Formats: sequence, C-alpha cells, structure tokens
Amino acid sequence: MNGIGERELGATHVLHQKLSCTRVGMRWERILSTHAREVEVLLAVHADVRAHVGDALCWLAGAGEACNPLDEATVAAVSRVLDDLQRLGTMDLQRSVACLRDELAMARGRSLDDLLAG
Repeated sequence: MNGIGERELGATHVLHQKLSCTRVGMRWERILSTHAREVEVLLAVHADVRAHVGDALCWLAGAGEACNPLDEATVAAVSRVLDDLQRLGTMDLQRSVACLRDELAMARGRSLDDLLAG
C-alpha cells in the first residue's frame, strides 16, 4: 500500500495472514482488492487518511495477535477510516463501506478471530 511505513507494513502482513485463512477474511480482502486503486489514491492525496489507515492497521493487528476482543480504541480507529472512505470515496466504495460499517457495529466485544469465524 502506498504511503505507509514499516510498522504499518508489518501490521498489514499480520492481518493478511489472519484474513487469508477464513471465508470472511478472504471476502474482506476481495473488498479491499476491488477498491485498492481508489484507496491508494486517497492515501497518496490525504495525509490524514494515511494516518488513520496506519493507526487502524496497527490496532487491528495488535488485537488479532493477542486474540483480545476489539476494544473501543480499535473500533474508533477503524471507524475513522470508514468515515474517511465514506466522505471521499466513489459511490461504489461508499456502498462497500456501509456494509463494513454494519459488520463493525456487530464486532464490539468480539475478537478478530470470532469475527473471522463468521
């Protein structure tokens, strides 16, 4: 991903390993892949979006490695990214964000492993 640092790249690797093992995770990766070019452009143009994505990646990777429930800080970090994508993205990306936002609402108090198990 364009514009993210080493810490975020490490978090991306951790998340990819987790996501690639489940049906739900592979669906999330397909959503990202579908919108990858648009997200890369937003990261290149908007420093705040780049920072929000970096934070969310690190929070999610940390929660995924520890198998802890997603806490308010993690949910807030992901929500900021979804807000950015909703505000700046195309209609197609906005539709995907709406679906992901629904899943995030159900994620509170559950671990990433629980979410990925479906």
